[in-house]
Amino acid sequence: MYYYPGMWDWQSHIVLPLVRKAFMRTMAAAAPSPQRTADVDLGTDLLERYFEWAPSVDDFGPLKIETDVESLVPDIREPDRGLLAGDGRRVLYTERIPLLAVDAADENWVVVHQVVPEWRDIESLLLDEAAVAACWAWEQTYLGMSVAGTIHNEILRSPPEILGQVPTATRTGRQGRGGYSQNEPSGGGRSIPQLQRPERLVSRATPDDRVEQETAGVLRRTRIRRSRAEIETTRRQIGAELLEMLDPGLALYPTPSPEQCPQCIFLAPCLTMLEGGDPTLELAARFRQGPAGPTYEPRLGAGGGGGRTVAMPAPPPAS
Repeated sequence: MYYYPGMWDWQSHIVLPLVRKAFMRTMAAAAPSPQRTADVDLGTDLLERYFEWAPSVDDFGPLKIETDVESLVPDIREPDRGLLAGDGRRVLYTERIPLLAVDAADENWVVVHQVVPEWRDIESLLLDEAAVAACWAWEQTYLGMSVAGTIHNEILRSPPEILGQVPTATRTGRQGRGGYSQNEPSGGGRSIPQLQRPERLVSRATPDDRVEQETAGVLRRTRIRRSRAEIETTRRQIGAELLEMLDPGLALYPTPSPEQCPQCIFLAPCLTMLEGGDPTLELAARFRQGPAGPTYEPRLGAGGGGGRTVAMPAPPPAS
């Protein structure tokens, strides 16, 4: 809600209370527990820190929030075709993109929010396949609209002992939450896809500016320009992985590790398989079919569903 385009020009004293209420409404949906209490305390603290520091680094205008996009997974065996399941259904890659923003040069960026215990290393951000895939999926959903790259918006769970003084000025000079106003050429809230102004092309970064990183208090922004080759490689990698997953002869086997096994709820049937036994009875005794996935209420500026998934539409009804 903080970046909802329709409220981007509203004054902070109106928007921030609405953001707080939206957070509390989300937390109220969870069952009461000590963990929920801890999450409320942590989330409230993170929100207030974000309100203080974000205006000093926001240099974009929001175009769309919580947007569901989808793309037909490619069949790497035949580049001009999409991948089909064994029964002929299309295989779709779906993703919910937290924020699509535009900068002063009319370039579009996928913004990913991440709450982290410590700053991620630059290599892991460069290799963030999900973020690159989001660029590809957006371009396939909004044809003709190119994405320049990804902005990784990291928020520290535990702030350092010395944060420094909270900035009083915004990055762009705009009052309130900073960024670019909807009334300005690079502001938020415009139609999708947007037009790019020829005079802004000269202000775009050169290939030498691929990675830009900035830290402000509990926030760190890493802007990574993604090349066409990088997006295409990710597209083909997704196609290769899905092709293997759909192979009826795919062999599944346990992959134990000290990091995963102690907390894994399937430890008992896994041990049964390791000993050469049949885990069917173990699974039937200890587990049951889970409920259907949660539904999401539609809201302004957002779609339903959520998360990074692969979907196969239901087959057409028999004639």
